[in-house]
Amino acid sequence: MMSDIHICPTCNARAKKVRTADSQGYQLKAVQDDDAFAKINQLKQMLEKEKSRNAALKEKNASLQA
Repeated sequence: MMSDIHICPTCNARAKKVRTADSQGYQLKAVQDDDAFAKINQLKQMLEKEKSRNAALKEKNASLQA
């Protein structure tokens, strides 16, 4: 899963949700760098665009096979 950016409730810093080592829950890990935060958002937008493009191609493929 792509990292989820949240606001830490204790320090109001940007953080991403990561699975704990025992896989029982999640922890928030601080994102220190604003450039990293911008890059994460850019990658999330690109992923959503590619997901929609992939869905459109699957629909077109299904219509061509029918």
